[in-house]
Amino acid sequence: MDINYNSFTIRLSHEQVFENRGLFDARYRRLLNRVIITQPSEADWADYRKAKEAHDYLLASPYFEDGGPDERSSVTEPEPKREYVYAETVEEWIARCLEIEKEEA
Repeated sequence: MDINYNSFTIRLSHEQVFENRGLFDARYRRLLNRVIITQPSEADWADYRKAKEAHDYLLASPYFEDGGPDERSSVTEPEPKREYVYAETVEEWIARCLEIEKEEA
């Protein structure tokens, strides 16, 4: 029996590696200073209402195909926007994570 093995190598940046590790180990997460939350504006809500109206019109039209249960169209309400302000630069974060790696080696 002839078995053919294949493999590949991909290069990941330190940022990608530590971001992924941070999902499971909080020590690798970038330190956060604060999160600024901005509520949707009245203009955002006005756009949403227009889109909802247009969507309802399309759903009632015999010429519109909604795509079935897996590809159903929708209009989502505006959500608050989040802006993250970090307590360390990317370079400082990577340096800190590299130190963690050295300590564990």
